Amino acid sequence: MALPTMASYLGNNISNNSKNATTIINPSDTAVLDAFIPGYSVLSRLLASYLQIDLSYYLPFLLMAAVATASLRYSINKLTRLLGEYFTSTAEIRLDDEIYNYLMFWMAQQPFTKRTTHFVAGTKISSGMRYWDSDNGEGSDDEDICEEDDGGNDNSDMLANFDRYWQKVISKDKYRTLRFTPAEGTHYFWYKGRPLAFVREREENNGGVSLRWVPERLYLSCLGRDPSILKELLADAQRAYVARDGNRTIIYRGQKSGVDDFDWVRCMARPPRPLSTVVLDEAQKQAFIDDIKEYLHPRTRRWYSNRGIPYRRGYLLHGPPGTGKTSLCFAASGLLGLTLYLLSLNSKSLDEDSLMSLFSELPRRCIVLLEDVDSAGITQKRAEDDSAASAVLVEKDKSSAEEKESETTSNKGVSLSGLLNVIDGVAASEGRILIMTTNHAEKLDPALLRPGRVDMTIAFGYTDRNAMRDLFSAIYSMLEGDVRTSRMKSVRKASGQGKKQHGEAAVARGKPQRLSRERIAELASEFASRIPEGEFTAAEIQGHLLNYKNEPEAAINTVEEWVKSVRAKRKEKEQSKTI
Repeated sequence: MALPTMASYLGNNISNNSKNATTIINPSDTAVLDAFIPGYSVLSRLLASYLQIDLSYYLPFLLMAAVATASLRYSINKLTRLLGEYFTSTAEIRLDDEIYNYLMFWMAQQPFTKRTTHFVAGTKISSGMRYWDSDNGEGSDDEDICEEDDGGNDNSDMLANFDRYWQKVISKDKYRTLRFTPAEGTHYFWYKGRPLAFVREREENNGGVSLRWVPERLYLSCLGRDPSILKELLADAQRAYVARDGNRTIIYRGQKSGVDDFDWVRCMARPPRPLSTVVLDEAQKQAFIDDIKEYLHPRTRRWYSNRGIPYRRGYLLHGPPGTGKTSLCFAASGLLGLTLYLLSLNSKSLDEDSLMSLFSELPRRCIVLLEDVDSAGITQKRAEDDSAASAVLVEKDKSSAEEKESETTSNKGVSLSGLLNVIDGVAASEGRILIMTTNHAEKLDPALLRPGRVDMTIAFGYTDRNAMRDLFSAIYSMLEGDVRTSRMKSVRKASGQGKKQHGEAAVARGKPQRLSRERIAELASEFASRIPEGEFTAAEIQGHLLNYKNEPEAAINTVEEWVKSVRAKRKEKEQSKTI
């Protein structure tokens, strides 16, 4: 029944009922009303019996109130949409962009977040898709170290000092920093004298993405058609986020971010490593750094562009494990202030499309490190592919099922041709610095080493006399950052063999010895003279020195026994391989 017809019907009913208040409503009339208003007949009888109220008399007013309420609600919603479309500015922030991290980090520090009664509490400031947040690098445990610096050297005193210090550290590590961010919904706050709205919404459709993180979007809104205040806020958030890192080296790692997607995920921010701590010939180190600086200079980019040469640079660092290949890459990244991107080609879930997508997302200036490319299963693949093609021509009687199985197996991981296309293909990214490391350069396909893909090769070998002296001096020289940490008494645990080879190691050693540069140089020369050249890596020698980081004389006196023990272990390892 149309609304006017029903109103006229109700009006006639009301006029008839007004003549006689005691008139009983026709059951057919109540049946019609029950169709529109469930329970009307029961309610009308109750009101008429106990309160002597005829509900039909007030029904038109109730209907008009309902119509007015619906109209008002529709008008308000329409007006709100119009205001939001024409009289406000809104910025949308998505989870799959790093600006999400900037904004959430900024929000966690705002006063209104601490006052809100609806918030999300956690130890991370993101939903877990792109950002791994922890307390590493923030603060220093040195502040909790006991302050007795000139106390006695008695072992019991040193152990007591360490116990007090360690108790504080363990207690501190049990509590991770709690971070509070606005929960889902709309939150209003003031920024630079203007009211803003922060909206946090959850996306209901997951799209099959992992449930380890919550899909959501953020919105920032302000009154007016000028969105400059929102851009200022986002710029402030970015500056606050970057200032948090200081001069640390930011490291990203390529890993899975969804079912089949790979993405660069920030994993840590580490203090830069001094280039002087890398054990390598000074001429080679300087040539490496100078070449990178020359490549990054703006005139070099113009030179490449004017001649139609792709603006890319590649390096190969090869040598035995523990010789400092990765250390040089990390030191160069810290020295030049470049972000470091790590990627392992060993993952079978990483295909060529994912690799191309990762490289396309690289910033203009960065360092990409591909570690141990010889172990990624792509070495000599071109020769293997040629052999496989010849075998297919000879064995034409193979079944189609076997061919499909072979094709599926060969498609796992990244092929050599796929890697070459990413490095210097038509769609390869430009401006980045590619560094590859390998323990066996002879295993790499020559196609990977040609100029344009690898422009400079640096060989890392076993340590010589100069490298040994540099290592010794780096360990025992008093550096600027050692002033505070020297107050802590180092404690070393005893091991069965170590007690015979390295002397007493069951208790803490004394304070670091403050030796002059001349004395350190003398001890370094004596230490280097007792180790054969070209036989041990820098990592092995450094490991021995760290056992006596406060006792240079003890490191020298026990180095010959250490050489014998390392040789014996190597011999046992070789014999186990031959068996």
